[in-house]
Amino acid sequence: MSGLFSTINIGVSALLAQRQAIDVRAHNIANSNTDGYRRQEALLGAVPGAPPAGNMNALLGGQWGAGVRAIAVTHSHESYLDLQARLSDAALGRWSMASDMLHQVETVLQTAPGEDLSARLDQFWNAWEAVAVQPEDIGARYALREPFRDGTAHIQSLRLTADTGIRERIEEANTIIAEVVKLNRTIATALAEKRAPNDDLDRRDLLLNRLAELTGAMPFTSEGGPLMVYLDGRPLIEGNRGYSLSLTTTTEGVEIRTSYDDEVVEVAGGEIGGLVYARDVCLPHYLDELDSLAGELIARVNELHRQGYGLDNVGDRDFFLPDGTAGTISLTADILSDVRAIAAAADLDSPGDGSIANQIAALRGVKVSGEQTLNGMAQALLGMIGGDVRTADFQIEAYRAGREQIRVQQQAISGVNTDEEMAYLMELQRAYEAAARIVRVGDELLGVVIEQLGV
Repeated sequence: MSGLFSTINIGVSALLAQRQAIDVRAHNIANSNTDGYRRQEALLGAVPGAPPAGNMNALLGGQWGAGVRAIAVTHSHESYLDLQARLSDAALGRWSMASDMLHQVETVLQTAPGEDLSARLDQFWNAWEAVAVQPEDIGARYALREPFRDGTAHIQSLRLTADTGIRERIEEANTIIAEVVKLNRTIATALAEKRAPNDDLDRRDLLLNRLAELTGAMPFTSEGGPLMVYLDGRPLIEGNRGYSLSLTTTTEGVEIRTSYDDEVVEVAGGEIGGLVYARDVCLPHYLDELDSLAGELIARVNELHRQGYGLDNVGDRDFFLPDGTAGTISLTADILSDVRAIAAAADLDSPGDGSIANQIAALRGVKVSGEQTLNGMAQALLGMIGGDVRTADFQIEAYRAGREQIRVQQQAISGVNTDEEMAYLMELQRAYEAAARIVRVGDELLGVVIEQLGV
């Protein structure tokens, strides 16, 4: 009867193993649309035969199979593709944020076609030409009192917008770090108990992908060692320990520190890196160029304006407040209070003389800095910004295309295909039915033996 019991046990082992395999396939189908989920598979293996090797009984009747068992549940993934995906996500996050900021700068300095910085300078020169033609026309002088705006205040406000964006992403990164540390503990416990925490591993990898997209931080694992995540050479995660990030804004730029040693870390990648790059590299450079343009404009116009006389016969007056910048450029109080104070004539008692106004209008074509005119400086700045925008957009397209290729490869390896899963389920169903048949046959044979022996 021991043989019949073995038959029943083999059938029962097959029932249990096939049911576990069915559960795994059902789990795959249930998570076919779950972000970050990787296809799992139950590995089945033969139960070691009986009697075991080395037993003398084995010499008498050989070794007989003892059934099947589920050895492990694996999840499909490729570590190399995971690393490439995180590198792409970090680069894509950086350039996406930088592009957003640069597009906003471009919008500020070119609010509409024909209304860019260079066009507004042309409007300024045209107003002086109108005064030169009709110096006694009060209406023509009012056009010169329109404030010369360059969008500097808006560009400076973008730095505050960047500060907010960086702070929000640092908070998100800190939340991820804390959650990954908790998952590390759970995963370590499961592995110690010889269990496969596949769902927790998938969740952790998804979080690490987002952390890379935010900061550019990359995870590493040594042989049998804990998970480590580094940023600029300093750890954010060391197994069961996590180190948060903090933000300080200064006049020189933002400072991001880690609680590991409270030292400043350079965040060059990810969305935070893109915002830092736009805030502390691009925007200050643009503002410096605007200040240079404003400084030249103020100095050149004031120099000529002081040589002339207004309709009130008063001379030696500035048009702009001296020492102004692109953010503080303003007309003098005399000009703001009375447009008759605008100097257009070269001599006293010459209300019909517009020679000074004509000289100021001629500044349009005068080279003032680096062999460039004021309009040329404005066009060069706009070209610089446009070039930076195009570079960022090109990088986005390049990394996005590469990331899509990686995604396709990852999907081929670890994605869930419901049609395939259904086919596997049908195979497992047939195997389960066959296993049940084995148990039923064994039970029937055992019944015959008991009945015949009268037990």
